[in-house]
Amino acid sequence: MHATYECLSDNVQALYGGNFQNGNTSAAARAGGGMVSTNEKTTDFQLDIDPLLGVRSLSYWHKLISLMVSVIEDDRKHYAPVLNQFPQDINLGDLSAEMMWNFLAEDISVGLSQHYEAVMRRLVTQSLTAPSGTASQKRSTSAASGDQCGEITVTRLSKAKIKTSDYLNLCFRIKWFYNTYVRPSRRNTPEEVPEYPKWFEPLVMLWLSENDEVSENYLRNAYERDKRDGFQRSSEHALYSNSVVDVFTQLNQCFDVIRKLECPDHTIEANFMHQFAQTVEKVLLAYSESVQLDFPHFKNDTRIACILINNTQQLRVQLEKVYEAMEGEDFNLHDETREQLTELQVKLKDAVDTLVASFASEFEEDVQRNVLEMGRLLQRCNVSGSGGRSMEQMEADCENCLRPLMDYFELVLSAQANACEKTVLKRLLKELWKITMQNTEKFVVLPGVLDAKLAPAMGLTTPRGTASSKLIGGAQSLFSHVGHNVSASKLLQDFAGDSSTTNRGLTPYQCELLSSCLETIQVYFYAGGRGLKRSFLERSPELHNLQQALSLYSQSTDTLLKDFITSEVFAMEAISPDDACGYLNVQVEVFKHPGTGEYKVIVKVLSASDLGGVHISGVFRPFVEVYLFGPLLADRKRRFTTKSRSGTISPLFNETFVFYLSNRSDPEWYELQFIVKDYCFGRTDRLVSTSVLTLSQALDLGGSAPVRLPLTRRQTQLEAGWTVLRILSQRIATDEVAREFVRVKTDCCCYCTSVNAEDAYVTPSLSHSQLDAVSS
Repeated sequence: MHATYECLSDNVQALYGGNFQNGNTSAAARAGGGMVSTNEKTTDFQLDIDPLLGVRSLSYWHKLISLMVSVIEDDRKHYAPVLNQFPQDINLGDLSAEMMWNFLAEDISVGLSQHYEAVMRRLVTQSLTAPSGTASQKRSTSAASGDQCGEITVTRLSKAKIKTSDYLNLCFRIKWFYNTYVRPSRRNTPEEVPEYPKWFEPLVMLWLSENDEVSENYLRNAYERDKRDGFQRSSEHALYSNSVVDVFTQLNQCFDVIRKLECPDHTIEANFMHQFAQTVEKVLLAYSESVQLDFPHFKNDTRIACILINNTQQLRVQLEKVYEAMEGEDFNLHDETREQLTELQVKLKDAVDTLVASFASEFEEDVQRNVLEMGRLLQRCNVSGSGGRSMEQMEADCENCLRPLMDYFELVLSAQANACEKTVLKRLLKELWKITMQNTEKFVVLPGVLDAKLAPAMGLTTPRGTASSKLIGGAQSLFSHVGHNVSASKLLQDFAGDSSTTNRGLTPYQCELLSSCLETIQVYFYAGGRGLKRSFLERSPELHNLQQALSLYSQSTDTLLKDFITSEVFAMEAISPDDACGYLNVQVEVFKHPGTGEYKVIVKVLSASDLGGVHISGVFRPFVEVYLFGPLLADRKRRFTTKSRSGTISPLFNETFVFYLSNRSDPEWYELQFIVKDYCFGRTDRLVSTSVLTLSQALDLGGSAPVRLPLTRRQTQLEAGWTVLRILSQRIATDEVAREFVRVKTDCCCYCTSVNAEDAYVTPSLSHSQLDAVSS
């Protein structure tokens, strides 16, 4: 048998081309090597060599297997009946198949290893010798491939004239030979994992690697063709377009090839699956990126915008099907592959959310307009007389206020329900819910919100350092005027006039009516279980913030100040030492009168040091304003000011001030606001830096010891603090405490520009914009 195999392997071309086709392969092989001359052997060997790689060609192994099959069948047909006198001891057909397989395994394992090494050498040589080409040539090639979707993709391996599909054909042939002849011969022995998958692993990996390039090019062509066709639906009942179908047709074809390999080595099969998962990730992320790049150009077209979002959602649906197929009982995935596909699903989900949010922004202007109309209708609803309004009247008012908004929702959502996938529609509902709640808070509950785009410049941050969307509502004019150094009395007069018209607060009945409107909107979005989940609606932060603002409406100014000071403690903890622009040394002591129970707060301003951003000049005159904020201070002194010091960034003050608190108060409800300003005759004093110290912190520090407070150019606030400020800003026309508090906090939350005292001392005739330009 060994001699027969050697004869077959040495004379493949002669036997396969001549005697094999005449049916005399077995006889010729058993006749030995005498039938082929030395010159013929040399010629056959040359024909067996791949001219590009210099190793045995793949066709050689195909022909050798055919010859081996012929010999095994001949053994079974002619020799086995004669020699199998004792079949329990010997079976010539099985013995022939087993020995032929062992001889083949020894040769082909070495041959395929040499083939792979030769391929890698050729790829390296090809990359070194291939011209780089100009950018215009590359663009023209890419455009040509995009115009002809049926064109064969030119890959790195195809440029090297290597056809990777031949590796799979040979693998299928080896698999067939093993399952047909070798595996039955081992039926009486414990089944072992065959070794042939190891021979083909690097070559199949080459095919999978090339499939990356093929699939990505196929994706680009399919997407561009779909784009030229206007993203039409793939069928009458489908809500997505043809490009998604084309992409997954290509990917599923690749997966079917891997599945048909039926690799018996589960470790190697898992390696194939991992490489295929990388291809899937590249293709789907590339598709998602293309959609996101084009979406801003199409989001004004509702039909195309919905199809693009549906396409991305369909990627998720088809990916889930592929994952389920890969997770079947016949396959074994690496944990890394599972994590990779799970992360891909999350990325696609985020992509859908981004597209839906961008699409929903197209409706925000209309939602704002209808919310404003709801607010105007709400302002007209008042209780006449002392009896109040009945439940029927409140329901009628609620229906009347919501009519513009509900009519708009009916118009929009009825159209989107027929254009969006169910999952996409729910995401769109979530965005519309958020937009509705945010705009109701912004324009109805706390009107006059500053554009959030200006927040970073104003230093308005959340605890994480991002710009807060909960900006001061009624103090919009305060923000705009403070930047131009308008006097406090003038801007408060302007704001008071404005608040009496458009920024009026809500009455208790209007707050109750708005709460009823919110319940109705919530029921609408729930849609009897067909819409958003009740848990999402009830726990949404937008609704929580709105309800919190409504609950604060009825609270007194003193109660709101207590809430603000509590929230400001946490905001101060978010201040980084890198933001410090100097230090203020103070000493704070709190005493309680044993008889009356009143508190006396003694504040001694000692000195300031390292006032950052200030150029030393004789006209720089820093001074410190000290405010005490908290409840029960309407009839008490709340502000003191030190004398100014000239020409230094480290002034000494040594001035003492005394504040008095009510016996019904608690020191933990109060805070001291220190503001360092630059005094100048003829212009508005410029704020240099600020700091806050709560009395609870002063008590914790012992009181008698000096405290070194970091000064910052801006003061951060939490959302709760901004909500309180927005409510108080609507009371400044009638409440002196609220007016002073809003003015100071608004001033401190604006970014304090550095003071160039030498250049800032100019005549009062210069405009405010010129002063700002000189200062910056």
